[in-house]
Amino acid sequence: MKGVGQRDVSERHGFIRPNVDVTTLRREAARELMRAFEDGPNLERFARLRQAAALLSDVFFMIREQKRAEWFLTSGLMSHPTPPIARNLGKRLQHLALSCERRDVALVSEQLQSMKAAAIRLEGFLACTRAVDPVEAIEEAKWIYLVRNRAEFGVANLGEIHGRVQDALQELEDLNPHFGSYGLAGAWRVHDLRAGYAIAAMALQPSFIQTDFYDFRDFETLASMRKSVSAALQEYRLLIGMPTYFSSSWSRAPRPDQTLAPATQPVDDEEDVVETTFAP
Repeated sequence: MKGVGQRDVSERHGFIRPNVDVTTLRREAARELMRAFEDGPNLERFARLRQAAALLSDVFFMIREQKRAEWFLTSGLMSHPTPPIARNLGKRLQHLALSCERRDVALVSEQLQSMKAAAIRLEGFLACTRAVDPVEAIEEAKWIYLVRNRAEFGVANLGEIHGRVQDALQELEDLNPHFGSYGLAGAWRVHDLRAGYAIAAMALQPSFIQTDFYDFRDFETLASMRKSVSAALQEYRLLIGMPTYFSSSWSRAPRPDQTLAPATQPVDDEEDVVETTFAP
């Protein structure tokens, strides 16, 4: 039972749970891609693999954009790729789908070999979304975040927390109960909170109102603000790109309590690609 003043996290933008049919389709796509990773390309299954790769490509592009109502929840299920990594995975999956459509076995095999780190995220997604004993996505981290609410449309609040973003939103709602639920407009895992906040604030300087507060005219402007923060944090190498955990089949065995082990080694096939640069 929720305590007095606490809101169901599913009410907040960024945490809206997709319906069962959508989750089922994503699970089927993840299983198809995992089969291809494990067994290699099978020409007879190229149509299914193409559909799976195209569907998951859209999921990673959605995570990269950080604007859909489910984006943060889904990002957590995929071990929180950074925006550049999510974009890179989305593009790789697009290329895989196109190669399947062309029935190019050699190219499909090469692309699957180059994307093995994606298996860590997809197996984690399957573990977190299974019906029996699902694994809980790990949300404890150093976060820089942007939030907003409908009562003050046009104003975004920049903040930081070492813990869970959900707790930061809860605190804001407790402090400002008349504003209702806060939605998560952007969030980035960083190595250093102080440096991360300072760099994000510099990236948002053109929209400055007062400390922690920035204005935006419309959703397009908000998207540009997210892009600027992502590029700035990436340029200063502050973003954490590794999965929050490794799955059992592709690294070490899980602990007995079914919580997947924290990542302790780099992922070498998820190149961070930044479209724009940031100059302080």
